Parts: sequence; structure tokens; C-alpha cells
Amino acid sequence: MPLSSFEDQRDAGLTSAHFDIESLNIAAGDSRSGLDETGAAEVQRIMQEERVGFDEARLIRQKRYLAANGIDPNTGMPLDSKAVTRL
Repeated sequence: MPLSSFEDQRDAGLTSAHFDIESLNIAAGDSRSGLDETGAAEVQRIMQEERVGFDEARLIRQKRYLAANGIDPNTGMPLDSKAVTRL
């Protein structure tokens, strides 16, 4: 089921006290169509497969994204040994 609006995303559990789309988007009259559908679907899939809540699923997704792009998900530092991290 597509999650194409803030209301659909809220109803699917993609909201929390730390990421409150009810008050910050819906009640505030946000004119955007909602969260990125692909990202929202991925978070929802992680929630179901890993049996975690919304905030934990967002964290898992972000860590996977960082790792896939050569960034240590725990430190935020590049994994490339040639990267300049200090001057």
C-alpha cells in the first residue's frame, strides 16, 4: 500500500514523539505531499522485519545508508583511509 501522504504515513505508524508528523506537518497544514515514499516504505519494512519501532527503524536505515556510502555509521567518519579528516 503506497504511503503517499502524511496522513497515510501517520496511520502506518511512521511518527513518534521525536518525529511528530501529526503536529508538525498535518496540523500545521504542511502543503507537501508527505515523506519520501521510498524511504517511508523502507522504514516500514524495517519496522516489520526487525520488529522495532519507528525511531529505531529510522536509525537502522540511516546507519545502513551511511555504511553503503563509505561512512562509519557509529562515528560519522569516512571509512576511506585516504580521506583527509584533520589538517
